[in-house]
Amino acid sequence: MEIYEILKNNSEDLLAEDLELLRTELAVGDYNDDYRKRCTELMKQIEKWNAHDSSKPEKKEQPKVQKDISAVTPKHQGKTAVSFLQQFQADLNAMRLSDKYKSSFRTYIKTHENFDERFVDDNFSLFEEYEIEAILSELTFSEQFLEKYFSVLDKDKIARYQLFSERFYQKHFSDFDAETVLKRGKNEWRKKENRSKQFAVFLRLKGVQF
Repeated sequence: MEIYEILKNNSEDLLAEDLELLRTELAVGDYNDDYRKRCTELMKQIEKWNAHDSSKPEKKEQPKVQKDISAVTPKHQGKTAVSFLQQFQADLNAMRLSDKYKSSFRTYIKTHENFDERFVDDNFSLFEEYEIEAILSELTFSEQFLEKYFSVLDKDKIARYQLFSERFYQKHFSDFDAETVLKRGKNEWRKKENRSKQFAVFLRLKGVQF
């Protein structure tokens, strides 16, 4: 993305939301320090112009990569939640345009404390397939969440990276690869000495001998 050219040629039309999106792209994109410095200085100059320009036209409806924000507004209507959602949407759109999209997304979800189970649940439709897989790999979810979205979640990712009970595994036994759950998973009961007697009997009846 030619950020400097956009800033230079469209300075009169750029609003705060546009500058924030460009600033995020500048942070996650592959740009050298000198280019970032030039863009940052120009952004600051545009912001000063905006602050003193009372005749600036109202912001036009911006094209969105994803759904309109009203469709994904959190059910928990707190000021912090709405603010984070708006910021995340801008960041997400910028990350999707970056050649470091996948690594940037993983880093983002690990370093933002507001990106938690409730946020993912409230805005599940916002995410693409890879993003859901990355989220499953990086965050730990409750069994309630796993049950709610079980039909659309990657079962291998659940088996490898999520914590769940023996009962949950028994219920969904046919959906999982037993070797993945019991050899590569994170649950304590994957070790024989940590299994309940009932679960040990269940595995024997299923012919599982790991």
